Amino acid sequence: MNKFLKLIFIIIVFAIIGFSREFFFVQMNVILYEKYYNSINTEFPVAPIMKFFTKYSYSSLYYSKYIFTLLTVLVYYIVSFYSLKLLGYKNIIKYLSYCYLLLLTLAAITMLYGYIVNNRLQDSEYTISRWLLGIAQSPIIFLILIASQKLNNTLTKNNAL
Repeated sequence: MNKFLKLIFIIIVFAIIGFSREFFFVQMNVILYEKYYNSINTEFPVAPIMKFFTKYSYSSLYYSKYIFTLLTVLVYYIVSFYSLKLLGYKNIIKYLSYCYLLLLTLAAITMLYGYIVNNRLQDSEYTISRWLLGIAQSPIIFLILIASQKLNNTLTKNNAL
């Protein structure tokens, strides 16, 4: 399989993961809304595939979103890892791991700071943490690493001349 077809395949995989993630979390928020307000959301009904989650309590679902967020980060890491291998960029896989570790560490530190200082997880620290995890739940790191590798190869070739 040539590199172009591999790249198309990877884009499709990232798109499927992205749409699935968005669907799941939007549906989870609809269920949380219904539980919190004790009413049915007629504007955004719960999809049949998500009805399973309606039997859980509000607090269980709310805190499970943290676990699902970490699982989604793990999925993006794994897909990015194998995509770099598939495209032949094995030499930058360690940077992928460093980036994910850095994002997770910074997100954890900001959440812990918010929890320790404010005794809750809903202030600006939470927003920063969500933003950092949003980066980890996207192909941005993968794309930046590929672009940086291409740039590095170009600079190396130009310096060799």
